[in-house]
Amino acid sequence: MLIVLTVLLALYISWSIGSNDETMGTLAGCGYISIGRAVLIGAIADALGAILLGYRVEETIGRGLISVDLTYYDIFVIMVSMATWLIISSAMGIPISTTHSIVGAVTGLGAYKYGLQSLNLKSLVRIAAGWILSPLIGVIMAYFMEKFVSMYLKRRVRGLIDRLKVGRFSGLMLLVWTTYTSFFRGANDIANATSFISLMFDPILARTICGIGMAVGVLTLGRRVVRTVGEELVELDPVSALAVQISVASTLSIGTMLGLPLSGSQILVAAIIGIGL
Repeated sequence: MLIVLTVLLALYISWSIGSNDETMGTLAGCGYISIGRAVLIGAIADALGAILLGYRVEETIGRGLISVDLTYYDIFVIMVSMATWLIISSAMGIPISTTHSIVGAVTGLGAYKYGLQSLNLKSLVRIAAGWILSPLIGVIMAYFMEKFVSMYLKRRVRGLIDRLKVGRFSGLMLLVWTTYTSFFRGANDIANATSFISLMFDPILARTICGIGMAVGVLTLGRRVVRTVGEELVELDPVSALAVQISVASTLSIGTMLGLPLSGSQILVAAIIGIGL
């Protein structure tokens, strides 16, 4: 029964992650494709990333944070803590990072039940460094990317026809890079739901189930988030949006391959700030 409840909690967490995924917002906001198509592409990319590469961050959270073997009860407590905090924050309208939440829950349980000596300080320092550096990298990359592209266009683009060609090409590249970002967003975020239930049964099955849960979240409430980000909060032309997505995708993919749990939302916001500097 405990295992069933834990899996249900993991499904809720994965659904919540998907329902708050704003990755496709810049693509939809540029008007290159409709919100419905953007959400569908994002859902598929999220699920594939979760299933195929989710294990990279799973190993860090599930086995790298504390040195003791967690019991099923410990895992259940962690998932309850995560789910409860998600419900409270959603009810209050407070945006939170599930990445920060899962690391905090594991660290808190480990320190309380098994003592500070059970914590892997090296892993915690690596994760903290990733949280600090990833937004900075996003800002810097987006800033220089946008400046470089703007300078190039000023020198090469002449007349309306050239601008239309650049707009179409930028839109196509934006579709490619945003899909790439969603893939690695799924690969990085799914560990917040599966790192510990993958210790209970087959990890691939766990990632598949929760990857589908994440996709359902994107297809349901995620549509609202994408519309809000794309039409109300962020107004970017295709070139600026492309600079944002390249910086986010690059930062997130490198972090994922290094096994670092990162906040895609923080990197995205940082990149948007970068092009505005």
